[in-house]
Amino acid sequence: MANVPSAQKRNRQRLKRRTRNLQHLVTMRTKVKRARQSLTDTKGDAAASTESVESAISQIARAATKGVIHKKTAARKISRLTLAANKAAKEQKSTAAAPKKQAKGKVAAKPAAAPAKAAAPAKSAAAKPAAAKPAKAPAKK
Repeated sequence: MANVPSAQKRNRQRLKRRTRNLQHLVTMRTKVKRARQSLTDTKGDAAASTESVESAISQIARAATKGVIHKKTAARKISRLTLAANKAAKEQKSTAAAPKKQAKGKVAAKPAAAPAKAAAPAKSAAAKPAAAKPAKAPAKK
């Protein structure tokens, strides 16, 4: 225990700051954990997961502005959370848009072909003179 009055005061200040900082740290960690959990839930709603991610990002930014965590630490956490959210959104889209498997023996309906353009009359190879194409020289090795 501190014996000098200035050391006693510093100890009281340290305890007050720690309780104040813990309020921000605990809520930040909880919101980040919930956001990551909502991203990994396959049954979860996309809107709910984006809402939880936005809430976590705002809490991380708030902790950085209060000086509880370093601003570069906050930027790193926000970046990683955003990347995870984008990856989860991409996976949800791909699973939702994936075509269903077809049964064996059934042929999928082909899309209607575009109308053919009127092509210029094709010139036959025999009509071209033989001297028009120079003979290729053998490649040297």
